[in-house]
This record gives sequence, C-alpha cells and structure tokens, in this order.
Amino acid sequence: MTRRLQISAAAVLVAVLVCASCATEERTPGAPIDGATGSAPGLGWTLTPSDAGIEGGQFRDPVQDSDTDSMHSGSISDGSTVVTLLGRLDGREFVDATLVGASIADGSVRWRTPADDIVGCGEEFVDGQVVCYRGNTGTTSEILTVDTESGESSTRDAAFPITSLTTADGHVYTSRAVREGARVAVFRGTADALDADWSVQFDSTASPDAPFASTMHTENGIGLFDDGRGVFAFDLDTGDNLWSRTVPDCARSGVASRDGAVRVARADCSDPTTIVGSEIIDTDGTVLAATDSVTLQQPTFDSPAESSPLLLGTGGYRPSNPDPVWTDESLVWAVPSDITGPAAAFLSTNGLAYAVTGSVALLRNTDTATESAIDLDTGTTLWSRESGAFAEVGALDGDVATLFGPEVLRGIDVRTGSTVWDIPVAALDDEGIDRQSWPMFDRVDSDSIDTDSIDTDSIYTRALSISLLRAR
Repeated sequence: MTRRLQISAAAVLVAVLVCASCATEERTPGAPIDGATGSAPGLGWTLTPSDAGIEGGQFRDPVQDSDTDSMHSGSISDGSTVVTLLGRLDGREFVDATLVGASIADGSVRWRTPADDIVGCGEEFVDGQVVCYRGNTGTTSEILTVDTESGESSTRDAAFPITSLTTADGHVYTSRAVREGARVAVFRGTADALDADWSVQFDSTASPDAPFASTMHTENGIGLFDDGRGVFAFDLDTGDNLWSRTVPDCARSGVASRDGAVRVARADCSDPTTIVGSEIIDTDGTVLAATDSVTLQQPTFDSPAESSPLLLGTGGYRPSNPDPVWTDESLVWAVPSDITGPAAAFLSTNGLAYAVTGSVALLRNTDTATESAIDLDTGTTLWSRESGAFAEVGALDGDVATLFGPEVLRGIDVRTGSTVWDIPVAALDDEGIDRQSWPMFDRVDSDSIDTDSIDTDSIYTRALSISLLRAR
C-alpha cells in the first residue's frame, strides 16, 4: 500500500480465523452505500472499535506513536491482512494501545496484541510481519515484530538507539543520530539484524543536543534522510549517497514525487527555519528546476506528467531552463497587513498546491475559501469555485482523483472540477469525530491476490471505522 497517506486494555494474544485461502478467494462486488452517487465504489465491509473488542476506542495509524494521540487514523495492509492501531483517548494520551489484524477478504478480526510504548511501525509488511520499535529518547531501543497471520509477537534489543524506522520492498531501514562522536548513520537489514545489508554514514551538521529531529523516507524508489539542516539522498539497494544538500547550501524537507524527483526547501544555514528558495532534484542529483522564490509548493500527492512543466515557487519550469514558462503570483497566500511574525512567515512561504495530478495542479486557498485547478502546461486556470470541506488526494484514475478528508469521500474530474461520484462519510460512521482527527485512504496492495477487482479495492480508515471499498 502506498502512502502516504496519504491508521485496549492489555489484550491477550489470540490467533483467530487464520485465513489460508485469502489469496485466492473470489470477491463479490461492493454493496451500494446509502446516499452514494455516480460511479461510487461499493462497501465490502466495515470494522468498528467495538467489533475489534474495544468499546469506546478509536483507530489510529500504526506508523505513529502509540502513547500520544497522533490524531491520524490509518492502517498497514497487503492483499490479505490489514493492521491498525486501536486504543482509548485520555486527554492527549492514547492508552491501552493494541495492534489489531483483520482479514482483507471479510473484515473479520484475526488477532490482537498489546502495543504500548511503540514509537512507530514500518509502512509495509516485511516477511509477513509488522515491524515496530520502542525507545528513542535513551541509549537503547527495541524491535517489536508481529506476524500478520497469527498475531504472534516477538521483541528483541536493537544494536543501537533508533531515531527513525521505516520498511520498503521487504527490507527494514533504520537511522542512528549523532551521538558520542559518531556520525549520523542509516542501516538496511532485517528485524533481527538491522545492519545485515549495509550501513552508511552522512556528514550531518545537526547538533548532538537535538538528536531526534531527523526523519527518513523510502517512498517512490529513493531514500531520503533529513536532519533538519541537510537532506541526504541514498540508493535503497546499496546505501550509496546519491546527492546531498547541506552546508553551505543547507536544505530541509525533502519529499519525493512518484517519479522519484525530490522537492527540497533551501534554508538559511544560520537559521534553518528561514526559507531562501526551493528546487527539484532528479535521482542522480541533477537539478531539474530551481527558484529563489520563498514560496514552497509541497503537494501531498505529487504525480506529475513527464511532458509538463514542473511546479515550483510561483511558476512552471522546464528542466535545465532557469526561466519559468509561466508565472502566477496567486499561487501563494496574500498576507494581510495586520498579520505579522510567524503567521505571516507561514503564509508567505506555503503555496496553495495540495496535489499535482498529471498536467494539473489542484489548489486550495483557505483565506478566500476557494479551490481551483491550473493547467501546468500553460498556467491558465481550468476551474475555480467556493471550497468545500478540507480534503487531500488519495488516488488517481485517469483524470479522476479520489478526494478524502474528515467530511469528504468523492471522485472529481481534475480538469473540470465536476463530481464523478460521492459517498457521504456519515454512511460509514455518523458521529462526526473525524472533524477533530484525520482519516486515511489508500489502495490495497495487489501482490498477493490474483483477482480482477483488486486494483480498485481501497481502505478508508477513520477514527471510528475501517471500510473496504470495492468497485461495483
């Protein structure tokens, strides 16, 4: 499953309903959902916290901390099992945290296992296991693995204090911070031997006094390590440093698009919070486009067309051409004269694009309460209207983008803005709690299932429900 996405009282480990035939089970079309319009997908099943044995609980993203409420619901899945985090809220604390595994085929709960004190879990299963870790504030860390079929768990000490962990393509990636003279290092291996494949060190300039500000990503075929002052790109197979942006060209916030190119925010080395420009870097380190504009376009869904100009700052750029093909100053919020300080800096540096889909950029301006789309080939506005409830893009099928948010689940034609289908989220759970939290929408990985319908199976995870959506 791609993200992103953009998901108890101490439970006894129980192995139930282990589904050995899930990989070949024939799937029926989704059932119509009350109030749905157009070509909306149907409902395969819905799982609630009470179904999973936790009355009054809420679903959260296992990739996030299990102690503090992340306010992000979510899940991890393959073609057979979906795993989510379930617990109860006590103020900002998330208590009685439990990992829950359910069958993709019918939503039945297979197992529950305690998950207290988890700092985070990898975004993909590795060898049929969820891989998580505990401990990032001391000198030791632990690795926790849970078998996705049986729920059987295992804990072992890590060889070093972990600052971040992720999983991709059957491997476990971890990082170690600057500590006791050791340089920042990234490792690839297994849950049992974190450095089994390789380990690499980076010339980080981050302060040892702030060792836990780093982040690591492995999406879209490239590894990225951000220490808050510099961005280091590495090859996922070998660990080789592909390129870096650090002193005297400090950078932060490296994000890879679906073609592997990376958006980087250039920063003032003396003050990493001050933005001085941005650039888009190819996987080999080639700068495809750069601008001194302090406007950052950071779409959460970034799937550009190869033939279209690249959206950067307030314009569209062709590779290796320093001059924009077109510019549009309305791509950034206008800062009212009565707003100063950090709020003004935020408005002046954050662009309006929340998604790039082919040759179209989707924009949202909360100041004017409008949403719109621009043609990246020409810079012209394709459509504009009053904005509805806040949403992000979770999938793209041709010109139809799936929008999801606390109150939104619909498909729109990105070139016209017209609604292709719509599902009222109250039909899935009607308490409206997601207005204070964030759901997740993602496609189910089809690797382990041989059916024609799997490509349109999706998981929509909210605080009070997990739903499998399937083409009708």
